[in-house]
Amino acid sequence: MDKLSVWLCNTSPRRWILDFVTKKYYKEYFNVLRGKKVLEIGCGSGLGARIILKYFVPSEIIATDLDERQIVLAGNNVGDAHIIFEIADAAQLNYPDHSFDAVFEYGAIHHIPSPDWQKCLREILRVLKPNGKLFIYDVSIESFSKGVYGKLIRYTSKHPYDKMFRKEEFIDYIQSVGFRLLKRKDGGRYFTLVAEKQCT
Repeated sequence: MDKLSVWLCNTSPRRWILDFVTKKYYKEYFNVLRGKKVLEIGCGSGLGARIILKYFVPSEIIATDLDERQIVLAGNNVGDAHIIFEIADAAQLNYPDHSFDAVFEYGAIHHIPSPDWQKCLREILRVLKPNGKLFIYDVSIESFSKGVYGKLIRYTSKHPYDKMFRKEEFIDYIQSVGFRLLKRKDGGRYFTLVAEKQCT
């Protein structure tokens, strides 16, 4: 991740945004995960993990990131026995099948180029328990192709633009691999989804 992206992921406005999104779009699921085990991919400096703990009160959060610098920063920022920070590749998760009741991602998957973002979603499906929930808050290539801010971010930050997903492509793919879409909200640059692993 480039320096600008790292900085943006660790700002106070981002903390406020993630808190707002979680309260607004995920509130109906707060009690569902109380005392459960959850995974966060792309945890950055730990902002998302703290918000997950605050509202969902799981018994354990495994918060992962591919960037060792972010894991060190998260470990220094967050001191809670319920949260474990680990270096992990979201496209090759080293966890057994059916390990988690839910998986969260706050703006991480758009950093993963194709075909690895598809692998990431299949890995998430694999490590989720049957009926496990997937919480997505992310952007697509369209967000970097329109508006002054989107074009500015594209010019100043490094992303896999040539291999980034389109929003409808992403939504179609999660349903094709075995998720049932429970909730969808499009707004601004970001989109929010809640999906459930279907029992086979």
